[in-house]
Amino acid sequence: MKIGRFLLLILIVSVVFSCRKDNNFIEDNSAKLEFSTDSISFDTVFTTIGSETKNFRIYNPHNQPIKISSIRLNGGTNSNFRINIDGLSGNNFQNLEIPAEDSLFAFIEVTVDPNNTFNPFVIEDFIEFNTNGNQQKIILTAWGQNAIYYTPTSFNRGLPDFTCLTGPCSDLVPPVDVTWTDSLPIVVYGFIAIDTLDKLTIEEGTKVHFHNGGGMWVYRGGELDVNGTKEKPVIFRGDRLEPGFDDVPGQWDRIWINEGAINDINYAVVQNAFVGIQAEALFLNGNPTQLGNLNLRNTIIKNCSGIGLLTAYFNVLAENTVISDCREYNAVIQSLGNWRFDHCTFANYAGGGGRETPAVFIKNNYTAGATIFVDTPNVAIRNSIVYGSIESEFNIKVINNGSTNVNVVNSILKTDENTSDANRYLNILKNPPNEIFNDAGGGDFELYDNSRARDIGNVTIGNSIPLDLNGNSRHSSDGLPDAGAYEFQ
Repeated sequence: MKIGRFLLLILIVSVVFSCRKDNNFIEDNSAKLEFSTDSISFDTVFTTIGSETKNFRIYNPHNQPIKISSIRLNGGTNSNFRINIDGLSGNNFQNLEIPAEDSLFAFIEVTVDPNNTFNPFVIEDFIEFNTNGNQQKIILTAWGQNAIYYTPTSFNRGLPDFTCLTGPCSDLVPPVDVTWTDSLPIVVYGFIAIDTLDKLTIEEGTKVHFHNGGGMWVYRGGELDVNGTKEKPVIFRGDRLEPGFDDVPGQWDRIWINEGAINDINYAVVQNAFVGIQAEALFLNGNPTQLGNLNLRNTIIKNCSGIGLLTAYFNVLAENTVISDCREYNAVIQSLGNWRFDHCTFANYAGGGGRETPAVFIKNNYTAGATIFVDTPNVAIRNSIVYGSIESEFNIKVINNGSTNVNVVNSILKTDENTSDANRYLNILKNPPNEIFNDAGGGDFELYDNSRARDIGNVTIGNSIPLDLNGNSRHSSDGLPDAGAYEFQ
């Protein structure tokens, strides 16, 4: 009996001390949780109202138990997502314990009506974990509408995450010819790459939406052919569809076009990017072997947070094109290449008065890494308008005693450049009063009835582009075309 009572006492003491050890939670603020993943993506394109379940594990890697102060679904009851932690459902959990070197299971569900056009294309939320003063997150994403989605398959340091037209990029994949139509919106998460010898054709009315930081990359030898119409232009914009995002700049990155093919963009609207179109030869192992080629017709590039058209080592032909209201430059033209702008409108009233960069900036150099390349750009601006809200909207910069071959004909320029050389500036209207556009502040760059741009165009150039951006004839009763992309009606 005495031995039995002694053993019982030893057992009780052992249990008590064992319990005390298990409840000795680690409180060091450097002690964090670990997770089996840092993000959960629901990449199913739902065809009906649907629900899918995924899971991840929450690890305590330490040799003491840990207490999670809170686990919170950021969207709460309004979220499309639902979470279950070790059998407990809800959107906010308090004081959950994980024994030493143990784990919990978390289950995630999402319910989306893909036919609800008021949904954003990409639905996002996150789960927040608070432990010993540390905040950690698991990112949640799901597709919110029926669309054709492209998500990254290649992840390389120094390059954006990207995928190719038919999936992972590989030299083993033969060239493809892909056509996008307006049957469903196109949603790009990361960058969509048009690889060497691949071709992407985008038909009229197609809407291409880029998630934050995403864009399009036409790699060396890839080809882009955009076939919009006046009635149904091709739209490139971000994937936020709420009305408050209609004119928010910088929602996606850019359309980046390299050399090796002839790229055509006709009747497109490129809006709210960081850089609208970057047409630059790709510098790999020294100078590019050839100039790139881009034909840009009947296109609007607007409201970029950086630059509308950024171009170097390229041949660009632009007709009936409007580049407007970019927070830095409407167009930057650099170093070697040939650029011709006929019946184009460069109008910049962006920045709320804080912008100091001109609408059009031409320079004879290009910087690639630590190397500065100096050449002579050939730039022709004909029957066009360069105007905006700052004192000089047209500037040229020359370094190393170099030169530029600039020719401006029958155009309006707002500039502080010396334009006395008739071999470079012919029949220009310099620094007229702000009496040109219908409503420049409201983004309407058609001409008003007494516009200074009326009837100042060269007839031969006007005849070569007989219809304006709206499809109206330039053959008015007096036979004199107006400057810019729009003919007064």
